[in-house]
Amino acid sequence: MRFSESFTSTQVIQHKLARLSHKELFQEKQGKWSVIKHLYHCWMVERGVLAYIKLKTQDSTAMVSVSVTTRFKFAFFFATLRLGVLKINAPAVVQKFPLEMSIADLMSKWDATRKQADAFFLDFPDDDAKKGIFRHVFIGRLDKKLTQQFIRLHLSHHLRLCQL
Repeated sequence: MRFSESFTSTQVIQHKLARLSHKELFQEKQGKWSVIKHLYHCWMVERGVLAYIKLKTQDSTAMVSVSVTTRFKFAFFFATLRLGVLKINAPAVVQKFPLEMSIADLMSKWDATRKQADAFFLDFPDDDAKKGIFRHVFIGRLDKKLTQQFIRLHLSHHLRLCQL
């Protein structure tokens, strides 16, 4: 299975965006992000997660196991986020948007990031995939499977916020 297989595809996202006007894509409402900012943020998160994993997995002896506590924190985090009990501000690094944004450019970059992730994980060792390859600031160390779930749930959360 490809790393990004369970994520909402960029083609599906583009199809949903095709129904929106330019104003609907770029308009911020009540100080909230526009649709394109939400999507740009999601791409930056995927790109950042991949960069982190590429860096941190260079030395497999430095990777740690994922604790049972982390699995509970993961479930609790997304349940409370889904229920609206929890509001998390994104780290500054994934909130820096370019002055000029286009859907075509964003989708091209997003496709490229997903292809890189799929290629990187193609021959990724199973033993390493079960270790904490990514560190979420609130949840802790996530293995490959939890990282995939994080990306999928994070994207779904933002698509819901955009009503896509």
